[in-house]
Amino acid sequence: GMDYAISYDVSSFLDASIEKVLHTLFEAFVLVSLVVYLFLGDFRSTLIPTLAVPVSLIGTFFFMRMFGMSINLITLFALVLAIGVVVDDAIVVVEAVHEKMHTKHLGPYAATQEVIGEISGAIIAITLVMTAVFIPVTFMPGAVGVFYRQFGLTMAMSIILSGVVALTLTPVLCAMILKPHAHGDAHAHGHE
Repeated sequence: GMDYAISYDVSSFLDASIEKVLHTLFEAFVLVSLVVYLFLGDFRSTLIPTLAVPVSLIGTFFFMRMFGMSINLITLFALVLAIGVVVDDAIVVVEAVHEKMHTKHLGPYAATQEVIGEISGAIIAITLVMTAVFIPVTFMPGAVGVFYRQFGLTMAMSIILSGVVALTLTPVLCAMILKPHAHGDAHAHGHE
């Protein structure tokens, strides 16, 4: 009867879809990198948000396993959306460091230290607000609630992790990777 028709092809459909979503994940990642490159204007700056994404996603996978959650369409879809959040956090940090290096003529390390002192509060606030948005979703009842719960938890985990990464890894990368600005700032948009 009806059940048979539904369960018949569901596993091969899931395999195909998961592959599609993984492709989407990768495409989203590439597109975001391009946008970041256009926005930040140099390769070194672009590298930082791009490195932050895999770290956050792999971290999210790790926590999903701890919570006994599987990698399925719903959780993968949440991860695709999470890329935006992770990159967003990283861009805020990188931009702020550039701004500091430019206005105060500081080296990358000193600039990063000042930035973290100033914007860590904002990043924590953003992280908490965005996590809070997904908490009600996890309390939805019924069978549909199970899907929402997985989606909400995956989003919440990746958002919290991207906040943590923005406060820990991203500053370290900024201090290591960014080059000090020249005083004339003639090559702010140079290739290096």
